[in-house]
Amino acid sequence: MMEQPEWDEQSPPPRQLPTVPATTWAKQVRQIVVRRWQPEPLSEPVVDHDLPHLSAIERSAEVVSFTCRRFEYWISPQGVLREWFKFNLRLALGLAVPAVMVAPLVTLALKQFGIWIDLITHTTSNMVLVPLSAMLVIGLICGLISIGKSILTMRMRQQQRRDPYNY
Repeated sequence: MMEQPEWDEQSPPPRQLPTVPATTWAKQVRQIVVRRWQPEPLSEPVVDHDLPHLSAIERSAEVVSFTCRRFEYWISPQGVLREWFKFNLRLALGLAVPAVMVAPLVTLALKQFGIWIDLITHTTSNMVLVPLSAMLVIGLICGLISIGKSILTMRMRQQQRRDPYNY
């Protein structure tokens, strides 16, 4: 029997693509928000019973605290405002902490990159200028030699043309 070549062997069937569309990033963000969003109803604020026995500073702090809690209860008794604030605070911290920790490293890397580029440009400019200046010096020396040679040949010719009687 004849042996089948490797390229003629049966290949596995092509992989089927999933028919369910992949979730977009907006849907993923929405799922995270829905999972985290759990507002709790607020209890109606009450004044501390020991308010008359507190010192003046403690009383004023308690009154300000009661006023803020009363205002929050008036705006959102179901706790949606508090949950919104907590969610945005988490989001801000989640973005700020990496930014504060990564931004200095990125800045340092970019500064070093700039220094390296500066060193490379100075090195390459020196590598170009040194041979050019050497060629200029060699050219000037060759030019001076040829000028001196031509002056000497002109003098030699003038001496040969002189009158043989030496007047």
